Amino acid sequence: MASIRIKPTQDGTYTLYRNGDAVSTGLTREQADQLALVLRCVEH
Repeated sequence: MASIRIKPTQDGTYTLYRNGDAVSTGLTREQADQLALVLRCVEH
């Protein structure tokens, strides 16, 4: 199972990481949470 992390940036947006690699940047927290959920579902 991949490691999925959401980290805030200094400009107030969020970056989503999968296995240490940035998947998407400039997200709202809600967008980051939704993308993380989708990625977790696809892995199963």
